[in-house]
Amino acid sequence: TVREVAPGFSVCAVASDGTIEAIENPVARFMIGVQWHPENLAQRSAVWVRLFESFVTACLPEPLAPRTA
Repeated sequence: TVREVAPGFSVCAVASDGTIEAIENPVARFMIGVQWHPENLAQRSAVWVRLFESFVTACLPEPLAPRTA
């Protein structure tokens, strides 16, 4: 069980009993930690599919800046 988070991270989900369920680094491109299995939940709800879509998008290379002459 997570009781405190490392510097640079913030809590983004808490269970009704106060257990930290998810953390994130808000300045990172994609840095999330969860205490559940979103791959199991994705089969039941599109909400959890978005977590994976966001991860894949974050893994794609950033578009190159347009060249200037």
